[in-house]
Amino acid sequence: MPSDFDAWPDEPAEDDPEDRWGDPESDLVTVPTVGESEAEEDEEEPVEIDSELASTFWAVVVLVNVGVAGISLGAMFIYFRGNHLLGGGAAVVGALALFRAYYTYRGFRDEADSDDTDDNRDSDDTDDNRDSDDTDDNRDSDDTDDNRDSDGDSDDDNHGSGDSTTRN
Repeated sequence: MPSDFDAWPDEPAEDDPEDRWGDPESDLVTVPTVGESEAEEDEEEPVEIDSELASTFWAVVVLVNVGVAGISLGAMFIYFRGNHLLGGGAAVVGALALFRAYYTYRGFRDEADSDDTDDNRDSDDTDDNRDSDDTDDNRDSDDTDDNRDSDGDSDDDNHGSGDSTTRN
């Protein structure tokens, strides 16, 4: 008697799908690795960041997250639930958090810029003693070429004639 696990005589032989790719372990290209010693990896120095900069950064990150969440949740409460009181309050809190984040960032940036400007002023004391001749803000008698027309003559040739035609 035939067993249930015998192959059917009419059934075709199954192909192994992995046979078409071969042996990937031996067929792939071996990529060389860069020989880094373990001592170099252990000697990484931590980056030192100013504590005021770090605290301002994280404060701005938290305020922006609260602002985006508040505005988006407020809009969803208003639109989907029709709850104008809760949605409006969340949107207002979100907007205030975004404004506070902006002014915190702006204040820190202006403070950092003023510190950089003070440092530059200390090192560039010789640049502050410039002559007034270096700038052309006060134009006076040096601007005589401004009243010349295309042929190089002055426009003031016809002082008393009163007509605006040019002479030939």
